[in-house]
Amino acid sequence: MAQSLARSISVWQGIALYIGAVIGSGILILPGMTANIAGADSLLAWGGMVVLSIPLASTFARLARDYPSAGGVATFVERAFGHYAGALVGWFYFAGATAGQFIVPLTGGIYVAYVFDAPRTAAFGIAASILFGAIIANYFGLRTSGKVQLATSSLIVAILMATILVAMPSINWRASMPGVTGIRWNAVGRSAMLIFWSFFGWEAIASLAPEFRHPQRDVQRATWGSLAIVGVLYLGISAAIVGTHAYVRGTAFQGEEMNNASLAHVMGLAIGRTGEVVTALLALAICLGTTNAFVASISRLAYGLAHQGVAPAWFDHVDARRATPQRAVLLVGMLAGTGLLLTGILHLSMTQLVYIPNSLGIATYILGTAAGVRLIRHVRGKIYAGIAGALCLAAYPFVGTSIEIPAGVAVCCIGYLLWHRSWEMRRSTSDAKETG
Repeated sequence: MAQSLARSISVWQGIALYIGAVIGSGILILPGMTANIAGADSLLAWGGMVVLSIPLASTFARLARDYPSAGGVATFVERAFGHYAGALVGWFYFAGATAGQFIVPLTGGIYVAYVFDAPRTAAFGIAASILFGAIIANYFGLRTSGKVQLATSSLIVAILMATILVAMPSINWRASMPGVTGIRWNAVGRSAMLIFWSFFGWEAIASLAPEFRHPQRDVQRATWGSLAIVGVLYLGISAAIVGTHAYVRGTAFQGEEMNNASLAHVMGLAIGRTGEVVTALLALAICLGTTNAFVASISRLAYGLAHQGVAPAWFDHVDARRATPQRAVLLVGMLAGTGLLLTGILHLSMTQLVYIPNSLGIATYILGTAAGVRLIRHVRGKIYAGIAGALCLAAYPFVGTSIEIPAGVAVCCIGYLLWHRSWEMRRSTSDAKETG
């Protein structure tokens, strides 16, 4: 008899898992970026993203409840639209997550460089060291334990809560009100596109639905509980950054990086130099843990895609001694390292970089919510999925030239699938001739 996954996840554990999946390193850099773009109006973008998360999270929760599967969103899309659509989601997710593997370590490098007034090259050196360490650790099978990942998520929440609390006495609430001088909707839209980076993750826990003690009831409860907590934390942080005006200071590298390290600046304003240093070191620890965990998960995604025949077969390999997909780990390292190198050479800003995974993540959400419209049984659930999909589509005009990224990934995916199908047909024909 086939073994089934143990049902051990409670509502509170589910909430913790959701928070860990949704609140990532993006919150370390995005509040300053969006405040720089839209000022106090950026609070509208953060609020809008919280509102969007309601139908979005509900859609994936309903799909996970009705179709519990470890495959998550790829399984939903494949079930709704077929094998190739599921493969496309897999490629989108892999490409977007790989782009994050040079954004996340660079975030840690930027915090340290900003606080210690180091040059731009120092940030890239720290980022390269984080990435290299994660690749080596995963290549030799030294993955971060679940307890360490839980500690990483706890650190993120602790930094957010501490920043909000220490900033409150210094917040200029009148200056924090959106629309005082008229709302710049284009700036709000651009900010919202960046903020997508901080709201990815609602689809991630869908793959754990079979492990909830009572999936039909607890998945939805965990979704709503985590949505409330995430919304409060994100809105509180963005209000702290805007209200203390902890952005747009200085020129050149240091001015830009101050926006990207705004949480450290808020802590510095509130409790002095010690607050900046502690925040930078904690941010570095967060980025270390996040990079290591995502290299592990993305390399296994690459292996899984290859094993399913929708990615090059060379990556369908696991080292027998270490039980690690070493070729896939090297692929992730090569792609992320190339992205980090190009970022340094081309002097790309973090704002430009974040659009890459965002455009791919939104494409994943569009396909996922379309699957929800088709698969969810209840009318209310279908409406929620349709609203979420429509809002994701409405975001694309603000992506700009980054819309070419998912289009390019789609072309590569479809091209490979067509080539692979043709190759299999030729091989089948050749085998039939030899047999005949």
